[in-house]
Amino acid sequence: MGSVFEKVLLVKDESARIGNYLKTLKPKAWATQSACDAWQVADVVAHLTGAVDRFGPNIIRGIEGDSSAPEGSPPAGEGDLAARLRANAQVAIDFKNSLGAELLNTYNDSRLRFDAVFAELKEEDRDKPCYHAAGTISVETYLNLRLTELIVHEWDIRSRLEVAPVMSPESLPSIIEMFPVFVVGRLFDPGSSMPASARFRFELTGPVAGSYDIVAGGGQKALMESASEKRPDAIFGCDSQTFVLLVYGRLSLEKAIADGHIVVTGDTSLIANFGR
Repeated sequence: MGSVFEKVLLVKDESARIGNYLKTLKPKAWATQSACDAWQVADVVAHLTGAVDRFGPNIIRGIEGDSSAPEGSPPAGEGDLAARLRANAQVAIDFKNSLGAELLNTYNDSRLRFDAVFAELKEEDRDKPCYHAAGTISVETYLNLRLTELIVHEWDIRSRLEVAPVMSPESLPSIIEMFPVFVVGRLFDPGSSMPASARFRFELTGPVAGSYDIVAGGGQKALMESASEKRPDAIFGCDSQTFVLLVYGRLSLEKAIADGHIVVTGDTSLIANFGR
C-alpha cells in the first residue's frame, strides 16, 4: 500500500523522469501516432499536462472536507462515461494546439504545480473523499490514479517508438491497487455480454506477483478481489504489465494468448466472450 508520503514522492519522481524522457524526443516523434487511437504523442503529453487543472482543485477541496461537484460539473458518477471520454480526447487535442511549441515547458510547469498540491497532503488525508467525474474517490486513489495515468500513457508513447517498452516497476503496485476501487466494473467490465457470472483468476508474476479474481457477467458489474478459496472458472497466468495492458484495452486477450503472454487453464470456452 505505501504511505501517503511515499506515494507523493513516487508521483514526483515519475513525473520528473517522464519529463526528462520527453526532452530526448525528436520533432518527428511528437507527431507519431500513440497507442491511444485518437492521439498522437503530443496529444498524450497534453492530456497528462491538463490533468493538473482537472485533478488539483478536486484534491485541495477534498482535503478541506468538500467532495461536492465543482460549479458547472455533474454530480460524481453521473452522466454518460463514454461521451465524457470522447470529449476528453478532443480536449487534449485542442489543448495541445493552443500550447504549440510550449507543450513540453507547460508539462514541466504543471508537474511542479502538482508536486506543490501533493506536498500539502498528510497521512490522515489518505481516506478523505474527493470529487471525480467518474465517482467519488479518496485522496489515496487520486494518487494512484495519477501514477496510473503517467505510467500507462508513457507506455502509449514508448510502445510506438521502442520495440519492447517496460512499465515502471515502482508504480505497478499502485496501479493494480487502484483497479478494484476505480477501474474494474467501471472502465473494464469483461463480462458485459456474458449471460452467466464467471470467476476469472489472474496469477500474476513480476512486480505485483499474486492472485486476483475478477468476477464478471450475469448482468452485474465486474468486481475484482484478492483470490480466496472460491474456485475459479478459468485461470489466466501472466506478468503484471500484461495484466495492466489487458485491463486498459491496450492488448486483446486473443493476441496475448496467441503471443504466449497469457496462458489460460480451466474452462477456456469462457474466453470467447471475455471483454466483448
